[in-house]
Amino acid sequence: MITVALTKGRLFEDFIKYMEENSLNDYLQALTAENRSLYTLIDNVKFIFAKGPDVPTYVESGVADLGIVGSDILAEDPFNILNVSQLPFGECHFSVAGLPDQEEVETIAAKYTNIAFEHFKHQKKDVSIIHLNGSVELAPLLGLSDAIVDIVQTGGTLRDNGLVEYEKIMDIHARLIANKRTFYTKEDEIYKFLREIGVI
Repeated sequence: MITVALTKGRLFEDFIKYMEENSLNDYLQALTAENRSLYTLIDNVKFIFAKGPDVPTYVESGVADLGIVGSDILAEDPFNILNVSQLPFGECHFSVAGLPDQEEVETIAAKYTNIAFEHFKHQKKDVSIIHLNGSVELAPLLGLSDAIVDIVQTGGTLRDNGLVEYEKIMDIHARLIANKRTFYTKEDEIYKFLREIGVI
């Protein structure tokens, strides 16, 4: 048996859409069942559901053999895992955004503070960075920051709040990650699963 860590939310929805498009019905039925279970077993694969930032931790510790996670999480913090491959879904990007009439950016609000710090360091800009856990769009609206660094998929949330993108920082996509030990000790089971979901 292998264990695969998934995250609920946008990336999970993209994974479900990918499976629908590729008629992966055996997995679809179990993964889309409406229940509050934190894991589900499909044949010889156990899927566990975790918050996105926790997926690499489960994989790193060996609790999960594989994980599907956004490249944003891997760029924000270092993990001792195998970054196996890019997956064909989960595309979006990081942007600096704020109010359209903002002339200077001295304070940034972000959930991904390391990514924000590295971006402005590379640009040789001295900014203060405020860490927020969510709804960073509120920060410029309430005067907490001049701008934000956040994930943008369609831009709808920015537009709904009267914000605009100033610049794109980096592309984001789904990544397949693996535990360094079990990727080899469970190689046959892992490759069988990867073939089944069409990523190799």
